[in-house]
Amino acid sequence: MDTITDIAQSSLAGVLSALAQAKMKIGSIANADGGYTVSYEPMPSTSDGASLSETLPSTPPVANMDSPTPAPAGAAGPFVHARAIAPKTILYTDAEGRDEIREGGSRSWRNCNAGNIRKGDFSINCGAIGDDGSFAIFPDEDTGKAAIIALLRTNTYIKLTLKQAIFRYAPPSENNSEAYAKFIHDKTGIALTTVLQDLKMDDFRKIAKFIQIVEGWKPGIIRSNAPPAPLMSAAIGVASSAASATQDWMTIARREAALPVRERSEWPDPGENPRILNYFKVCAPWFEVSGGDEVDWCAAFVNYCLVTSGQMGTDHPGARSFFWNKKKQFHVLKDPQPGAIAVRRYAPFTDDSWATGTGHVGFVVSWTSTTVTLLGGNQSNTVREQTFPRLEKNASGAKKSEFVAFLMPVIV
Repeated sequence: MDTITDIAQSSLAGVLSALAQAKMKIGSIANADGGYTVSYEPMPSTSDGASLSETLPSTPPVANMDSPTPAPAGAAGPFVHARAIAPKTILYTDAEGRDEIREGGSRSWRNCNAGNIRKGDFSINCGAIGDDGSFAIFPDEDTGKAAIIALLRTNTYIKLTLKQAIFRYAPPSENNSEAYAKFIHDKTGIALTTVLQDLKMDDFRKIAKFIQIVEGWKPGIIRSNAPPAPLMSAAIGVASSAASATQDWMTIARREAALPVRERSEWPDPGENPRILNYFKVCAPWFEVSGGDEVDWCAAFVNYCLVTSGQMGTDHPGARSFFWNKKKQFHVLKDPQPGAIAVRRYAPFTDDSWATGTGHVGFVVSWTSTTVTLLGGNQSNTVREQTFPRLEKNASGAKKSEFVAFLMPVIV
């Protein structure tokens, strides 16, 4: 990946515009000592016939996401990845795995996208680090504003008058374009008949500033991505206090289990069940794509049920991520409880941190002294209840599998 350093803020938009026109993908934008550093590489080619699993990433955008080691303490650095995790909630992550959440406010503010620029190749070229399903998410406000300027300087806009550009940017079918254009003219003093290619960079910055206002920039709350304080420290107390809340994620799990068999199950190749792929897309920022809907998806299902019920997920598609409990969002229980998350590990057991290896995870329905019944995904290739032994050994007496944790989400 190539890098351009010591870029002045006044020149950032021009650099992004040039890279966008050259079909370059922005890797990162960092601001240090008053100058920006931009890394970039050629935009990879895409295939219109690619399946959903082929378009999802195969490696984590942040290495720390696939590690049992918690993110280092301290304030987050420049963000490199972002995604929507709930309605009106965007999770930003820096290169070290530190998180920050933007919640509430306007969509443009949550996305650091002052111009409400749509997701796509252009926004990626201009430094977008994610999207909310429709609109791009930028790492900071300056990058979002620079993307507006970069867009107005493309061949699509540069030969238009200011009025024509505003009508293209905010078409009458979706906006009051006349009022939009008048506001920009009144605030900038730039005549609506002025052709954009005749403007100076300072003029573009003025236009971007007031586009931000028209697009409804309204700050919300910025907070860390941490669970709320536990109700009680005793396991039985937490389990009792959480009993009603477990109905939220268990209701979702049971709803999925009640679907027709085909809708909740893996499909024979070459088909891939989009519902299963959506579990990954909603709940994990990356996806081990090998195998399509036949990849292990139990953790994706549990994460999906937690996140869509308003709880914190693990941002990881593996059962071991629940065992890691990196953000302390789960209270560790001594014994199973209804609706608790049960984590089962498979051999080998030589690594206490469980940095690699396979397992299974699901929601506790019932249990005995020797078995645990789970409602979960990827149980006989579908969403269903299934009973597992608490401890399983091979003929020589070595452990093959064992339940290693019972967890309850921390709940206010």
